[in-house]
Amino acid sequence: MTFEQHANGRSRDKDPNRLANMPETPQPQKRLTSKDDASDADIKTDAPDSKKVNKTIFAVGGSKGGVGKSALAANLAVGLSLLGQKVVLADLDLGGADVHLYVGVKSLTKTWNDFLDKKVASIKDILTPTAFEGLSLIGGDSSKLGSENLPYSQKQKILRHLRELEGDFLILDLGGNSSYNVLDFFLFADHKIVVSGSEPASILDSYSFVKVTFYRFLERFFSEYKSLKDLGRQIKDGSLEQAKNLSMDYFYEQVRQRDIKAYMNLKQRYEQFHVSLVVNMADHRKDFNIAKSMQQVLKEKCFLNVGVLGTIPYDKLARKAARNFTPIIVDHPRSKPSKVIHQMLAAILLDHENGANGAELLQKTKLIRGEAKDRIRSDMMTLDGLTVSQINSIYDQSPKLRQSFRKILNIMTT
Repeated sequence: MTFEQHANGRSRDKDPNRLANMPETPQPQKRLTSKDDASDADIKTDAPDSKKVNKTIFAVGGSKGGVGKSALAANLAVGLSLLGQKVVLADLDLGGADVHLYVGVKSLTKTWNDFLDKKVASIKDILTPTAFEGLSLIGGDSSKLGSENLPYSQKQKILRHLRELEGDFLILDLGGNSSYNVLDFFLFADHKIVVSGSEPASILDSYSFVKVTFYRFLERFFSEYKSLKDLGRQIKDGSLEQAKNLSMDYFYEQVRQRDIKAYMNLKQRYEQFHVSLVVNMADHRKDFNIAKSMQQVLKEKCFLNVGVLGTIPYDKLARKAARNFTPIIVDHPRSKPSKVIHQMLAAILLDHENGANGAELLQKTKLIRGEAKDRIRSDMMTLDGLTVSQINSIYDQSPKLRQSFRKILNIMTT
């Protein structure tokens, strides 16, 4: 199976002995032109950008619909705003835009279509206020034919203007497929969250989405250098995956032999490639180990150190909130799913506040997690989301976060 087939959801892996892509029925998509496909290196969605405003960008994606991506994106956006952050929630599920409903916005006066059709002068003109102080929304209109089939120039325009938006956080809600547009929006983010259900098909879809995202990352990188274009072609046709002893070291060596500067750049970008898993609607104790198993497989097969942001337990209240298009952290703040989401919010705030120091602090708290594990119920344990013990241990080290952490602890401990 070639990368291009995989990215467009047109092929299934026939080998039953390996995790493979099990996409949902693909939606009709416009045939990509040469400027739309993986050779359009000048977007550089995964490269540092000097024009980017100092904010943290999260993308919530995955190749399967119905696993709660929009609900999670909305809850993270609302949660951060309630903790005093300035947040923009952007709906980039252009074929099924509905995240505005999850934050209480029933109708939109301006959408992405107005911006792309040049009916407004600036992306700021399509920002929609919400009932939550500090939270603005950019919504979409899926009623327009071909909304999700963005041409290259419009995709580039969206990415360029999103970079320049001001705020503390930008959260992108993405469509449930692995088209090039979705992959490029996903790669644009500083932190990439993949949402999976606990069913086998959903797990395999999530694995496949991370895999094809990583190969898209590599192929885009290779296309930036003339000396690496042959590697880009091999990624696209799938032949590079057949190499013996395939590993990240193998990729490094292939690049190093061709261009030492590109080799150093690849190492830097790879180290900044942050993906986290969220397993949603876990209804059995064994489901809490799914994310950890996926983490191990992705390390072996895709050479990625993938984090696990959290495992959200099944709760009828979550379904009720989703049906009512309200954030569960607002309607049922002390429910089990809400408490897990607040653990995620604590980790997100810590990373945003401390930057590189956040990883160091998380490393130091592993010992605390081990000591607390026996005392914390399994339905409250996440891996990268912070536990009560961890938040308490960091509390004195992060004076700027004390007020937010105090609110989170109040939710988690009552």
